[in-house]
Amino acid sequence: MDNQFEEKKEIPGPPPSKVSVRTMQSDIKSIQESGGQNPQPYMTELGQVPKRENPAPAEVSFQPTEMDSGISGYAGPEEPIFQPGAPISPLPPKQKPAKAETGPNLPKKKSKVLPISIIIVLAAITTGVGYYFINKNQTYIPAPEPTPTETGTTTPTPTPVVAPQYVSLLKTPSILQGEEIIASLALADIKNSLLASAGTASIDSLKEVVLRNLDQSLVALSQFLPVIFPELTAETISQNFQENFTALVFTNVNGVWPGYVAQLNPTADLIQAQAAIKQSLESSANLANIFLGNVSPAVAVFKDGKAGNPEINTRYLVFPETGAAINYGWIENKLVISSSYAGLSEILKKLQ
Repeated sequence: MDNQFEEKKEIPGPPPSKVSVRTMQSDIKSIQESGGQNPQPYMTELGQVPKRENPAPAEVSFQPTEMDSGISGYAGPEEPIFQPGAPISPLPPKQKPAKAETGPNLPKKKSKVLPISIIIVLAAITTGVGYYFINKNQTYIPAPEPTPTETGTTTPTPTPVVAPQYVSLLKTPSILQGEEIIASLALADIKNSLLASAGTASIDSLKEVVLRNLDQSLVALSQFLPVIFPELTAETISQNFQENFTALVFTNVNGVWPGYVAQLNPTADLIQAQAAIKQSLESSANLANIFLGNVSPAVAVFKDGKAGNPEINTRYLVFPETGAAINYGWIENKLVISSSYAGLSEILKKLQ
């Protein structure tokens, strides 16, 4: 037995068989070479990788017009996979990084708002100062408020001033009656108002006169009588008499003679009221104020009278002028003052 190593001879195997490998590139090349026939596998040696070609974009784009309907399963025409001239980019386009928000520790950019704000403030100040100097001497006149009539609402009608109703103190009111507005409670204005009212009266007539203030209110006795007789204070009158009173003018051939009627207060004492009136009138130095014209001073003193009625006690003072005399008296709880005896007689007839 031969112990020497006997070298074995290797018998070479059969050559590698060709393996058909189908790729996209082989399919595209097969279609282009065969004029649109079914793709043929590209034959390569086993273990060899076919060389990959990178055709230009124009060469790999399909031409649907050159294909016919003979290709099995073709339903074309198809949209090209690649657009000619468009770059093939596997990644989306780069985006610019967003600006980082300004943090407390980051450096701040210089703001452009501050100069603009200063300009606006200066412009406003300049405008205001100029407007002030232009309009400082002008008077502001407010525009009238529009009346809301177009909206369907009605303009409220101002409430008319209702004058207080006059109540006569005569039991039989005079047939003649008139109203007079006194401009002011001065002696001259009182005389002018009474003369104006008597201007239309006939001879031997008694006319009742309603005296009102400018605001249509009735003239109060405590404001009226002290103007004629200053010794009669407003306090004395208001304590003893009601504010409503009756004024009259009697007209005869001798002139116009005023007279007055006052109502005693229910709480007043008649005896005390009579004493207060007697003291004030008979000691007065202004008795001539009751006459509407000028009269000479009286030379006599007050005397008792009956005024044609024994039940009515009166006091009188005669003046030098014909028909001029101060007469006053009481009938029940009413005080009567007249500037003539004839006028007193006519007033007493209306009070009985």
